[in-house]
Amino acid sequence: MATDTTKKITLYNRLYQYGIADAFVGGLYKGTLPLKDLKSKGDFGLGAPDMLDGELTILNGKVYQTKATGITIEAGDQFKTSLSFVTFFRPDKGFSMEKEADKEAVFQLISANLPNKNSIYAIKITGRFKMVKTRAFPPVKEEPFPVLTSIFHTQKTFDFSHAEGVLVGYYIPEYLNGINVKDFHFHFLSADKKQGGHVLDFVGENLKIELANLNSFELELPQNKDFQNFQFTTKNNEALQRVEQGK
Repeated sequence: MATDTTKKITLYNRLYQYGIADAFVGGLYKGTLPLKDLKSKGDFGLGAPDMLDGELTILNGKVYQTKATGITIEAGDQFKTSLSFVTFFRPDKGFSMEKEADKEAVFQLISANLPNKNSIYAIKITGRFKMVKTRAFPPVKEEPFPVLTSIFHTQKTFDFSHAEGVLVGYYIPEYLNGINVKDFHFHFLSADKKQGGHVLDFVGENLKIELANLNSFELELPQNKDFQNFQFTTKNNEALQRVEQGK
């Protein structure tokens, strides 16, 4: 029988994911999970709003929606998400970058401090940002919904300067790509909770970087007809097929 301590460790070191990234990119934008339910799975993470109306950032148990208008609000418990990744954040490693550094330099330092490149990490970067460039997609309205790559021209970008805030995100290993989004994936939330969005670029200074190694992964699939009937792209793995067929 698991002890209370074991349960707590498992709770904190787990990534909960709702939905599949490939399906979302393929046009499944309808929200099917209420935020109230998402909050029971984690207090830190990223998500997509119902009908692609911007971006979601989960921090300290609250969910913030950055819309294509540039406005960031706290979303209500009954609002729904179509794709989300959350954990109960408890860092087990931290370090600082005092000098000014761009996105590439920060990611290189984080990569050098990841104990295992095939693990999942929740990452929190807090500090002052000389520049942050983010984006948010506007809502979609008419079916059939277009695939995400076909509507890049509609995304709205925002340039923030000299902003205090936090980058909320993950490092996802290669083998989960398609289910999730590989490598680094961050959203920005300003200290006053009025600015945010999916991070495209940044330059920061006096950054505090915290890492949490997540050693388990829980995936929940939407049960609506849109997901059940979605046609995923075939991915062939010749080695696995040969093992399965015994030849």
